[in-house]
Amino acid sequence: MSSEQEEFQRLSDQYVYLQGLLKALSDQERVVSAYLQEAEAASQALGAIAGEFLAPVGSGVFVHASLVSRMAFVSLGQGIFAERPVEEAMAYVEKRKQELRETVEKTQLSEGQTLSAMRSMEPRIGQLAKKLGLA
Repeated sequence: MSSEQEEFQRLSDQYVYLQGLLKALSDQERVVSAYLQEAEAASQALGAIAGEFLAPVGSGVFVHASLVSRMAFVSLGQGIFAERPVEEAMAYVEKRKQELRETVEKTQLSEGQTLSAMRSMEPRIGQLAKKLGLA
């Protein structure tokens, strides 16, 4: 195998790896964005429960509801919940939203870097493919 064939193979392998990485990053961004939307909805819901509110019960049906106390349950993970005042729950959600925003930003930065690396490889892959009669 000539050095050009080896270089073409190496660059092609790297390019395929970067394509997979880009897809994984895109999938991650989509999932984290969904969590962020959920946190936004939770924040709005917590802010709206000052008095009576509509609570969804499923299938597009809502009931009038009101809180017996100003407490909410916050998930600690693995099915464990802690009862906290609504204000603390709101602070928890705001902190979570900030963490999710930062994750989205970091993921977008990684996507950009990966795409840039792929684009920088494309001219050389094209040259080698043409030279080797593969294009």
